[in-house]
Amino acid sequence: MQKLIDNIITVFLGLVIGSLFFFVVQAKAEPPNFNEYNYRSPHPEQESSVATALDDIVGIFLKNGLSGAIIVCLGLWTFRTDKLNRSMQKENFDSLAKISVDCSSHMASVSARLENLEREVEASKQLEMLSATRKG
Repeated sequence: MQKLIDNIITVFLGLVIGSLFFFVVQAKAEPPNFNEYNYRSPHPEQESSVATALDDIVGIFLKNGLSGAIIVCLGLWTFRTDKLNRSMQKENFDSLAKISVDCSSHMASVSARLENLEREVEASKQLEMLSATRKG
């Protein structure tokens, strides 16, 4: 099923790229129909302000059409993925903290056992040295 979806996506992206290439070639092949230096916009540009910022952003997306929709979709996907990654990272950090506390308590008991063994080895050495000096 996943392979089928990957193939469909590949074919779709190939068609999109092919059509974009076709339009780019067509656009470069035809000369412009008007003198672009003397061209005036039929709609005068309005001044942007903080109050019209949202309208400006929506207008930019609407003017861009398909690419604007793709940008919005990618933005939403990035936001969702980032939110999911942050929650997984928090869970992993919490489990790491719990494991660290467990390991610390186990390491403390291992350290105490090693100190006891060290004392026993020292006592054995001293006993061995005393018995060697009595024999010798």
